[in-house]
Amino acid sequence: MNNEVSVENSRYKNELSFSNKLGRLVWRMTYYIFFRPFIGNVFKEWRNLVLRLFGAKITGDTKIFASVRIWAPWNLEVDSACISYNTILYNVDKIYIGKSTVISHNVHICTASHDIYHKSHRLITKPIIIKDKVWVAVDSFIGPGVTVGQGAVIGARAAVFKDVQDWSVVGGNPAKFIKKRVISDA
Repeated sequence: MNNEVSVENSRYKNELSFSNKLGRLVWRMTYYIFFRPFIGNVFKEWRNLVLRLFGAKITGDTKIFASVRIWAPWNLEVDSACISYNTILYNVDKIYIGKSTVISHNVHICTASHDIYHKSHRLITKPIIIKDKVWVAVDSFIGPGVTVGQGAVIGARAAVFKDVQDWSVVGGNPAKFIKKRVISDA
């Protein structure tokens, strides 16, 4: 059976507004001048201030490393979390990161993709919610529309495309349930 369909990538139309594009241009320049060079814990409040000036909602004791790449600060909300170095926040849509959450280094959190069923591969976006007390381990990927439940652990190099239940551990590509996370005092 031949399912050949004509895909017209040359007809791709970027549907983001001019003000969005201009905002990202100004943010990119600001990022390289006033955010990225200010490494170390001593500058964490400075980096948070710069993000707030671009519309990010940063509360509590949030630490965002200087090498974190943020596509659109105005689509970011972080409450008392740590986002480690070289993380990519491709937040065409909203990203929420809850209290006491740790996003390890080299994680990619991606709120957008392309509609593979549409002729022009139009952009589609969905928000990502990462609740409180979550650990997203090194080199993980979280895709559009995912909600990561409270206390969950995303294993190293996992690729998450579906919601993760509260207090569960997932891993693999695609990520699958491994076990429940039980916290002990011992």
